[in-house]
Amino acid sequence: MPTTPLRLVALLHVLRPHVATQAAAYTFLGAYLSAGPRFTLTPLTSLAALIVAVVVAFGFVINDYADADIDRLTKPERPIPSGAVSRAQAVAIARVLAGLTCILILLAPLALQTLAVLNLSLTAAYALVLKRTVLIGNATIALLNSSILVFGGLAAGGVSMVAWTVAGMSFLYTLAQEVLYTVDDVDGDTRAGIMTTAVYFGVGPSLRLFHGLIALALLCAAAPAWLTDVTPLYLAALLVCVVLPVGVFILPRTWRYEPQAVHRACTAMKVIRVASLAPLILLGLPPG
Repeated sequence: MPTTPLRLVALLHVLRPHVATQAAAYTFLGAYLSAGPRFTLTPLTSLAALIVAVVVAFGFVINDYADADIDRLTKPERPIPSGAVSRAQAVAIARVLAGLTCILILLAPLALQTLAVLNLSLTAAYALVLKRTVLIGNATIALLNSSILVFGGLAAGGVSMVAWTVAGMSFLYTLAQEVLYTVDDVDGDTRAGIMTTAVYFGVGPSLRLFHGLIALALLCAAAPAWLTDVTPLYLAALLVCVVLPVGVFILPRTWRYEPQAVHRACTAMKVIRVASLAPLILLGLPPG
């Protein structure tokens, strides 16, 4: 039986609080890009960020529950396959998080309630059904991620054009990332008999799809400079934090299928997503 410290570590792994915190930060970013610094940290945007964080944690718990049998074959060290967290405990945690989300939703305006209920439903549907589909599951995660910026904008009074553009960039970047994840997992998914994007299309076409999506995401990231006046610092930070890392580190490792290189590229995609906060914060500054 796992000791108490090990159970705590396993529980934190299931909840992924670092990812939930990052999602909450993007909620505030959506508010910031829509209404400016003055309306970023308010009771309503804080409530919206908390709702997002709880939904994201719920998503990870129910996803690990749904993947337990597959993980026993491909990732036996994870908390549920290893026995550190039982499936019954995962169900109980998911129910608590879903209930907490419903309580928090009651405190929000109708527009936020509608989007939160939709996202909670899509999160469950992804884990239980859509994850094992070709592109549909990938697009569902991309939609959920990009909607966080919209959620934050709505909490601040309305979604600006810049925030919509950044949400579009987030959708394309996340979709590219999810396609690359299917390439990274292709061997295990094939052994488990799961139909994913990389299993269906093959690793070569899936990598080409990834390249096209990441190129579109970079173009979308430059779109604010076409739509409105932005500070030059935004474009400089975008170049340093996103464009150059993608061009120098990601693309060379995904030009052809080498499992270790693709795995490192997947890790780098997560780092670049965090680094992208820097140019996006600068995007909200006045152009002068």
